[in-house]
Amino acid sequence: MNIKQLSPDQILIVGVILLLLAYYILIARFWLRCLLSGVRIKQIEIIFMRWRKEPVNLILTELIKANKAGVLLDLNQLEACHLADGDVKNVVNGLIYAKAKNINLTFREAAQLDQQKSDIVSYLRNKQ
Repeated sequence: MNIKQLSPDQILIVGVILLLLAYYILIARFWLRCLLSGVRIKQIEIIFMRWRKEPVNLILTELIKANKAGVLLDLNQLEACHLADGDVKNVVNGLIYAKAKNINLTFREAAQLDQQKSDIVSYLRNKQ
């Protein structure tokens, strides 16, 4: 079967299926993963992250991990950390460790430690 044998209705159906598939691959799977994890994020924010060429998977994974650990972070904070050439995983892991050990550590302090290229968890262990 070639394209000339398809009716306009069939072409429309194939087009809609392709659009839905692209939507799922680019946006919906991340949004659904956040929704099921209890993290509220708007789909437009995912679109903007893609336009800015940010690592959507990394940032949202770390946001979910922090939320599950009881560390409430904002998506904008993690995006800013990444854009400042920071290691988002290092910052989130440090904040989770600090919360578990009852160490008062703010996001800003964790980001500053990360900018000094130090492993935050190791730094906090040695500080105790």
